[in-house]
Amino acid sequence: MENTQINTKKSSSFQARFQKIGGYLSRMVIPNIGAFIAFGLITAIFLETGWYPNETIIKLKDPLLKSLLPILIGYSGGELVYGKRGAVAGALATFGLTIGSDVAMFLGAMIVGPFGGWIIKKFDQAIDGKVREGFEMIVDNFSLGIIGGIFCILSFLFVEPIMAGITNALASGVVWVMEHKLLPLSAIFIEPARVLFLNNVIDHGILAPIGLEQVASQGFSPLFMIIPNPGIGLGILLAYWFFGKGEMKEAVPGAVIIHFFGGIHEIFFPYVLANPLLILADIAGGIAAIITMQITNYGPVYTPSPGSIISVLALTPRGKYLGAILTVGVSCLVTFLVASIFVKKYYRGYVENSPGSNTDGLVRGFNNIENNGTIDGQIKKIIVACDAGMGSSAMSASSLKKKLKEAGYNIEVVHTALQNIPNDADIVVTHKELTNLAMKAKPEKYHMSISSYINPPEFADVVNVVRENNDKDMKVSSSEKITSYEPSKENKTPNSASNEVLKLDNIVITDDIKNRDEALRLINKHFVDGGYTTEKYLEAMVKKEKEFNTNIGNGLAIPHGTFEYKDEILKTGLVILVCKNGVSWNDEDVKLIIGIAGKGDEHLEILSKLATEFETQEKVDEFIALNNKTKMKNILESVEN
Repeated sequence: MENTQINTKKSSSFQARFQKIGGYLSRMVIPNIGAFIAFGLITAIFLETGWYPNETIIKLKDPLLKSLLPILIGYSGGELVYGKRGAVAGALATFGLTIGSDVAMFLGAMIVGPFGGWIIKKFDQAIDGKVREGFEMIVDNFSLGIIGGIFCILSFLFVEPIMAGITNALASGVVWVMEHKLLPLSAIFIEPARVLFLNNVIDHGILAPIGLEQVASQGFSPLFMIIPNPGIGLGILLAYWFFGKGEMKEAVPGAVIIHFFGGIHEIFFPYVLANPLLILADIAGGIAAIITMQITNYGPVYTPSPGSIISVLALTPRGKYLGAILTVGVSCLVTFLVASIFVKKYYRGYVENSPGSNTDGLVRGFNNIENNGTIDGQIKKIIVACDAGMGSSAMSASSLKKKLKEAGYNIEVVHTALQNIPNDADIVVTHKELTNLAMKAKPEKYHMSISSYINPPEFADVVNVVRENNDKDMKVSSSEKITSYEPSKENKTPNSASNEVLKLDNIVITDDIKNRDEALRLINKHFVDGGYTTEKYLEAMVKKEKEFNTNIGNGLAIPHGTFEYKDEILKTGLVILVCKNGVSWNDEDVKLIIGIAGKGDEHLEILSKLATEFETQEKVDEFIALNNKTKMKNILESVEN
C-alpha cells in the first residue's frame, strides 16, 4: 500500500510538472493566435493554390512565418519571465535565430525567449541597489542593449544551427512516418495527452512547426488537423447525449455549441476523464481522422484556432472542403460508436451501483483537498484559472458569476492563467486536473476544484463557501431570511400556520399523476392556494425545466423556479408529491417530487439539504414507504438538525 501511494504521488508530481511546462509553452503561443490566423488566411487566399493567387501579396508569407511569428513567441516568452524588459531580451535573442534560417524557429523561440528574459532578470537582481542615483535609466537601457545584443549574436552563430538540425530531424521523422503510412498510430500517444490538457503544447509546439514546412512545399498539412479536429469531441458529447444520464447529459447541448462552434475543446475533456475507457474512443476517432485525411489528401493551411468547424473551413484550401467535412464527420461517427459502448456500460454499472455518486457520474468530494490557504473576512474576488487563462476559464467564470448572482452575491469573478493568479484573490477555482498546479503557484490561497468547465455541480460548493463566509457576520431577522424547512423560530407555534414552510396539506400521496407537466401544475396550485406564490410561478418552474432538468436521480425531482421570477414568490414553501407508481420526468422514472419556492436565496440552501437527505435510492424508497404524511413532515423538518 505504501509503495502504491508513493508511486501515485510520483505520477501525480510528474503529471503536474508536465502540465506546468505545457501551460507555459501555451502562454507563449496563445496571445499571438491572431497573428497565426493572419498568416493562415493570407496563405489560404493568396497562395498559388489558394482562392485568389497573387504573386505580390504572397511574398508576405515567408517573413510572417520565419520572422514575425517566432519573434512574437520569443517576446511573449521573455515577458512571462520578466515583464517588458524580459520581452525585449527574448525578442532580440529570437531574432538571431530567424536570420538565414530556412525553417520556422518556433521551438527555438520557446527556448531562447524565456532564457533571454531570465538572464536580464538575474542581471537586474545582481545590480539591485548598486547603481548610483540618476544613472538608473542609462544602466537599464545599456544593460538591456548589451545583453540582448550578445544573445542575438549567440543565437545567430550557435543556437540557430542546432535548432535547425532538430527541426529538420523532426520533419524528416514525420515525413518518414507519413511515407510508411504510420501517421494514424500517432493518435495512440497524442489523444491521451490531449485530454490531460496538453493540447496546446502538442499542437502549437510540436505539430505546427513541422506542418509549416509542409505548407511551404505543398500548400497544406494534415498535421494541423490532428489536434483541432472538432469531430472527436463531438462524438464523445453525442454519446453522452444519447446514452448518459443526469447533469452530464443535460449539459451536452451547451457543450456541443461551445466545442463545435466555439472551438473550446477543453469542454469535453472532463467527459473522458470521468470514464477513462473513453480514451479508446478518442484514439479510434483520431486514427479514423488521420486515415481519412490521407485518403482525401486533405489538410488545412494552418492550425485552426480555436478548433471550431468555422475555423477549420476558413483555413481549408480551395477544392478540399469535401476532405474537411469527411475528416470531421468520419472521426465523429467512429468516436460516437466506440464511446456509446462505454457510456452505456458506465451508466448501467458504476453510476447505478455506486452509493454516494452524483447523477453525472463524477464522485464529489475532491474539494476535500489539503488546503493550506484560508479565507479571512468577506469574499470579494474569485479567480477561475486554467492553463492558458482564455476560453475554458472565461466560460466557467461567466457561469460562476451567474450562479453567485442568482444566489444574491455580487462578487467579482475573473478568469486568468495559472501563473497569473492575482494576490487579491480570495478563492481560486480550477479544474481538478489543474488544482495541484494552482496550489503550487499560489499555496497561500484557498483552492477549490471543479469537474467540468460547463455547469459543474461543484459551483454549488463555491456558493456555499461564499454564503458561510459572507453571511456569518450579518444580522438578519427571521422575517428577512428563513434558514430551515420548518417555521421560523420566532413564529414556531401551532397557530403560525400562515408562516409554515411545509403544511401537512402540501404533502400529497397520489398515483393519479402521469407526467411532469401535471406534477408542476399541481405543485403550483398548492403554492398559490397556500399564499406562497402567484400563479405565474408555474412559468418559472416550466422555464427551469427547459434550462436544466430538475430530476437529479434516485427517483427524485426537485422542481423550482428561475431567478427572473423571484418576485412571484411571496414566502418560502414546500410541496411534496409521493407517486409510488412513478411519473415520467424527462425520460426518467420519478417517485418523489419536492417542489420548492424559496424567498431570496433560500431555495439553494433547501436544495443542498434535500440532495444530502436523499443522496441514495434507498433513502428515497424508505421515505416513500412511510406512506404517512405526519411522519414525512417530521423527517423533512428534522433534516436541518
